[in-house]
Amino acid sequence: MESRMPEERHRMFSYAKCGSVDQMRERLRLMIREETAPVRLIGWSLGGMLALEAALEPFECVEPGNGRNEADAEYTPHPIAQVLLIGATLRFAGPDRTKSWPERVVRRMRAQLGVQREETRHRFAESMFSDEEREGRPEYPQWIARSRIPTDFSPEGLDAGLQYLLETDLTERWRHFAAVCLEDEGISVRAVKRPDIVWMHGENDPICPTGAIADIPDRGKILFRGAGHAPFMTEPDRFAEAVRRIVHEYR
Repeated sequence: MESRMPEERHRMFSYAKCGSVDQMRERLRLMIREETAPVRLIGWSLGGMLALEAALEPFECVEPGNGRNEADAEYTPHPIAQVLLIGATLRFAGPDRTKSWPERVVRRMRAQLGVQREETRHRFAESMFSDEEREGRPEYPQWIARSRIPTDFSPEGLDAGLQYLLETDLTERWRHFAAVCLEDEGISVRAVKRPDIVWMHGENDPICPTGAIADIPDRGKILFRGAGHAPFMTEPDRFAEAVRRIVHEYR
């Protein structure tokens, strides 16, 4: 995105030397605190779930109905102005294949990473693409090569990330956030100015199926027709244009 939006200031989040999800969370909090203006987070897959957690955090102790009239009161500014979630989900692993990945598959990945790390990563990379992206697209070998770029995850961090994907369910936290942020005729039921959250999803994502975001209102999500788990890779022009539009509309 840096080359396609050079007018924006970009910072990359790194998982390097993070051996636990708590360390990942704390590093993200630190990055946000270091910024002097509200930030825009763009998170993919696991990174999207961590970004969503960071956005929901200030609302954890706010009860629905404790808000104030936006016209009459100043709001506590949220450190995150906007969150763009790419191929993210509220629950990655679960029993419903229309909404999640099977838990047994994630457990098998954890076991195999200990003995066949690169092979397991490669198999996962190949599973990210939709049938439409695989068939008749000369770019497919390039996408596979790009998806195999060495990760900055440590072995411990990668294992912790998979454990997080197995155990984490953000559904209730998201519902609480939605309840706190309800608006009715100019009365805002919130005590903290909420971030703008947009879900960006491949229509045929085989990793995080679109059923995972079926309950998200259409105005809060963008679907990329025919795309899989990495629309920023397979549809870079469409993806960049969507991001530009989101940023422009927010301003």
